[in-house]
Amino acid sequence: MNRWFRLGVQTAFGLALLWLWMRTVSLPEVVSHARVHSWWAVALMLFLALVTSVIRARRWMLLLRPLAPVGMVRAFAMNAAGSLLNYVLPIRSGDAARAWWLWRRHRIPAGSALATIVIDKACDLAAVAVVLAGLGVVALTGVVHAPRGLAGAVALAIALLAAVLGTALLGPRIARSRMARRVLPPRIASGLAGQAFAFRAGARGLLSPELAVRLAGLTALALAIDAFNFTLLFTAVGISVPTLQAMAAYPAILLSFAVPAGPGYLGNLEVAGALVLGGGLGLASSVAAGAIVLYHGITASYALALGVLSFFLVGGRRRARAGGPRRIAVFHCGFTYSGGGERLVIEEVLGLRRRGYEVECYAPTVDATRCYPDLIGEVRVKTFLPQLPRWLPFREAAQMAATSVLMPLYAWRFRGVDAIVGCNQPSAWIAWWAARLMDVPYVVYLNQPNRLVYPRNIDRQTGWVSNADYRLLAAIVLRATRFVAWADRRSVQEADQLLVNGDYIGDIIRTTYRRAAIDCPAGCHVAATGFPLPAESRFGGGLTINGYPIRRPYVLLTNRHYPQKRFDLAIRAVMEVRKSQPRTQLVIPGPPTSHTDSLKTLVRELGLEDAVIFLGAITEDELQSLYEGAAVYVYPAPEEDFGMGVIESMSKGVPVVAWNQAGPTVTVARGTGYLAEPLEVDDYAAGIAKLLASRSENQATGQRAFDWARRFDWERHIDILERAVLEVPRAHEQISAEAATA
Repeated sequence: MNRWFRLGVQTAFGLALLWLWMRTVSLPEVVSHARVHSWWAVALMLFLALVTSVIRARRWMLLLRPLAPVGMVRAFAMNAAGSLLNYVLPIRSGDAARAWWLWRRHRIPAGSALATIVIDKACDLAAVAVVLAGLGVVALTGVVHAPRGLAGAVALAIALLAAVLGTALLGPRIARSRMARRVLPPRIASGLAGQAFAFRAGARGLLSPELAVRLAGLTALALAIDAFNFTLLFTAVGISVPTLQAMAAYPAILLSFAVPAGPGYLGNLEVAGALVLGGGLGLASSVAAGAIVLYHGITASYALALGVLSFFLVGGRRRARAGGPRRIAVFHCGFTYSGGGERLVIEEVLGLRRRGYEVECYAPTVDATRCYPDLIGEVRVKTFLPQLPRWLPFREAAQMAATSVLMPLYAWRFRGVDAIVGCNQPSAWIAWWAARLMDVPYVVYLNQPNRLVYPRNIDRQTGWVSNADYRLLAAIVLRATRFVAWADRRSVQEADQLLVNGDYIGDIIRTTYRRAAIDCPAGCHVAATGFPLPAESRFGGGLTINGYPIRRPYVLLTNRHYPQKRFDLAIRAVMEVRKSQPRTQLVIPGPPTSHTDSLKTLVRELGLEDAVIFLGAITEDELQSLYEGAAVYVYPAPEEDFGMGVIESMSKGVPVVAWNQAGPTVTVARGTGYLAEPLEVDDYAAGIAKLLASRSENQATGQRAFDWARRFDWERHIDILERAVLEVPRAHEQISAEAATA
């Protein structure tokens, strides 16, 4: 039958039902009983309707999972937009649109898409049939009084479910039978067989008991919430109806949606409401009519508003861009200080942009005055959420927590990107949400395992005392350890690709998260020639920064002023060095923290006021000048995963002294510096003194350090990152293509 002719017949049928209904009630009385007495009940009805829409979208996602990585937002949007089309044009237009969207976006064949839609609808129908049949059985026992029409509703529900299952089981046989060939038109026989094959194809995915249980659970939960939602209708119109009785009536109302109807189910709902509310619940005809009219208005408004909005969220076809994916979003935990992790993300963003990618960088919080002021402006970091006032206590912790929790509300911002790079936590968790909601592939980059979940020995010894926000976050994590650990592990394990900051920390990460990872160590900018500077220029003369006179040769230490960095060990080592090299100074740049005062106190106690200089915050140019002119670079952190300061100093031809453990075992090669016995200050001091005692040895060591640093050039880092960014969208396309072929 022509679809548009069928639509016309259904419209006429709906108008006829409406005309018959209006002959049984007085319109003024209907209007008076349709008034809202409790608007909070209406608001709660709309909210609960949204909740069940999310549950049903989740259920459909489970059916689609073997076919394509469809995100939650798009599954929800396709459901809502398809429901609106079915509401306005009830000729399966919404189902056809859902199948078309799946093909356009994910290349899922129409037959496979139809299978998931048929199973999805059959779940709701089966739930209604089971509930009504259960009510019928209970009524037969005499425990409760059977409302009028219950037997008919049970019979209709069972007949509809039997029609679906019968079509699935016997459809092809019926279509091929002699009687069907004589009676049924070829198109109907073909459609009957096609529906059966679609149902069977979808049912094959339910062979897993775990999946079947999850689908049943989601269906039962959605029906229970919808039934309770229906009871709020009577609160809204000011009618007293027992809650359980009203909930039991709801499945019968649902059967009206299975009957052929005109646009907006006009007439169907009104007649069904008169039968169920009047005959079943015993309400007066005018009261039942008023209640069902209000219910019709609420459901129609919800379907219209949500459906129209969903058309903008469905998303167009995922187009293969010339040369591969071009739009990339990079997430970082925050830009609030000048640390190695922040520098790494800045270099990644700028490096990918140099190669022609459209890169946007996001973070929960940004402070351009404290985090690489000379560079952060080029990155143009955007925040996930509006920033809280700077005077607010624990601002950074609050913004990080809010960004992690509220991600589902702003995930739509990333619907157009080709790939996401989540650097450390909570960026990996935020990227995981974006991937699940918007089906965007994501790469996770880890400098280290989450230290709030997997603290190091040094963290247990020193604590997070230098930052109040970290203390608050640590306190929160301790009270939600299981959830945070689960979220951390899942967001890392389910990443399309995992990159790690070098071989040493990479092995720890691979063991911690039990998955493969690609080494992608941090980098440095290595000049073609010119380093190390001549020994004369690094061992003689001086310079002034921030008003502090610095004499050469000096020892340089660049790192955040945190207890875990163990600056105290370097300070004590310099005290020993000064016994043989009395002019030696230890230069420490960087903005002060709450830990800085304790370091200055130690300097005064040791009588090293002239030997240790705290410069405070400096510019990028001043930092590079300090690197170039240093005689020795020291790195006293005993449990560091990598240590960017090490390779940055070596890129200027400066030899390094560090501990023979953790990250420096990878970054400091033989002959490029000195690796002391862990935590042996005398051995550490001996290494510094040796490099200061002989200018020729210092120069030769610096030359080897400069040559070694080329292995860590930033371009090599960007090469590895770029390959990952290119591969993960292609892998998603390949999954969809393989599913389509299957």
